[in-house]
Amino acid sequence: MNQTIADADSDIFARLATASPKLSRKMAQLGTFISQHHVSVAFMSARQLASAAGVSLATVVRFAGILGYRGYDELRAGIQDRVNIDLTAVERWRTLPINSRSSSGLLRRIINADIEAFHGLVRDFSEPQFEKFVRAVLDARRVTIFGFRYVAPLTTYFVYSLSKVRANVRGFTRGDSSLYDRVRLMDDGDVVVAIVFARYPRDVVELIRYAHAQGRRILTITDSPLSPILPLADVALVAKAVNLDFVGSLAAPAALINCLVSTIGARLGGKALRRLQMLEDAAATADIYVHAGSPREAARRRYASTR
Repeated sequence: MNQTIADADSDIFARLATASPKLSRKMAQLGTFISQHHVSVAFMSARQLASAAGVSLATVVRFAGILGYRGYDELRAGIQDRVNIDLTAVERWRTLPINSRSSSGLLRRIINADIEAFHGLVRDFSEPQFEKFVRAVLDARRVTIFGFRYVAPLTTYFVYSLSKVRANVRGFTRGDSSLYDRVRLMDDGDVVVAIVFARYPRDVVELIRYAHAQGRRILTITDSPLSPILPLADVALVAKAVNLDFVGSLAAPAALINCLVSTIGARLGGKALRRLQMLEDAAATADIYVHAGSPREAARRRYASTR
């Protein structure tokens, strides 16, 4: 039964509709509460949900399994996937509990949410998809990475890191019509990487739809089975961003990118090492980095101590 429900649809409401005729009275009560208060439920623990819905903790745990989830954390992630599509920054602000206005309380909440996202990344990690992603980047003549708005820092990080171990990497963090020209002029040796997270900016989705229509090979890093980019991608990796409030955290997808670049560098071996050495030589020539033991730094510290 669980497998049938899980296969029906990844959306929480579709799963609820499929399971509804077979639910007990308490289960139906819980399902109704989730349907009517899904935005609040997205930020509740299992114990908090049980109390709010007037059911036992055991009912909440069993309910997750009936809907085809591996546990409550996965069920809540499914609700968050649905909420993240439409919830505005103002609405996210209003979901913050009053005690989160305490800086230490908010910090703990953010850290715990990031830890949960890291656990989800490990739990849902697909070795075959990861290997396909790595192989596609290794085989590509050019890699072009698109990621706009909220995920622009991930794009910059990916481009900067990947460029250290291989050539011909470009990234774009905002859209304009010239990107369609760039996509049109790509050839079979090019790979497009799309970093697309909720609330799924229309400009990047339409750009990737155009790239797909042009037959470009598309790799994606996205956040949900509901992502509109998934039907367009040849290879997809999923990592959850944390959207507890109007700011959000990209720690888990950044860790995934770290793993990708580290793996690609290791596979390139001596070729990547020679490139890294050239970059280090350039940095040394330009004296880019501060060295704690250098005469210049010692003089700076002596000067600072006299002020």
